[in-house]
Amino acid sequence: MNVTLHRVGDGIAVLEYEARRARDVALVVGHGYSSSKHNLDGMCAFLASHGFAVYSLDFPGHKLGASGGRLRGVDDLVGAMAAAAEFARSRGAQTIYTVGHSMGATTALVAAGGDSRFAGAVAIATGYGRPTVLDALAARGVVDLRAAYVDGLSLPELASAWEPLLDDALLGLAGRPVLFVAADRDGMVSRASVEELHRRAGEPKTLVTVSSDHTFAGDNSRAAILHWLAAMHPRRAAAAAATPLVDAPL
Repeated sequence: MNVTLHRVGDGIAVLEYEARRARDVALVVGHGYSSSKHNLDGMCAFLASHGFAVYSLDFPGHKLGASGGRLRGVDDLVGAMAAAAEFARSRGAQTIYTVGHSMGATTALVAAGGDSRFAGAVAIATGYGRPTVLDALAARGVVDLRAAYVDGLSLPELASAWEPLLDDALLGLAGRPVLFVAADRDGMVSRASVEELHRRAGEPKTLVTVSSDHTFAGDNSRAAILHWLAAMHPRRAAAAAATPLVDAPL
């Protein structure tokens, strides 16, 4: 497949994965806090190999990524995802889903909830009520929240800022499909918090659990995401018969 790096909007780095035997559906993908688009490369390449055009971005302020700048707030996250989506539309995409892992998942929900042009959203390893959990983890020193990897707000600061936006985002998404993914070994986001986020969402909605820890939940969700997307956007019968679903080599 062809993979091309672009700069969009205010310098946001976006990696475009060209779809094989395209289904005319695109995915705008955002990574988690302190990470980069590299963390979701396996998932993105896999979904592109099954016909979905993928645009994976680096959020601003993330030192492992290529966008540079500073992460000042939730608006920077949503703006970066919106810029990637506008680029996808300039490439001819009409049916676009937002997809994200952890911080990127919350961004995917907020971005799609505020823009009816998105077809729906996929939220991997994010939940409802996270600020309290993150504060408790930080206070006990249970996990390293990796603030040193980000030029800008810490994860608890971001989570406190986006929590009031989630209910409006879910309300805005009502009537469009949303997939919620929980990881069974996630030490950062409990299944209960993912279930609560799912409970608050309108229909149509789907909740699945994958075998994974938090960090690699995106890659380990790829089969579940493919199954969900393919049910809504199947290949034509002849093409499907000629092209069995197989995993993409990494």
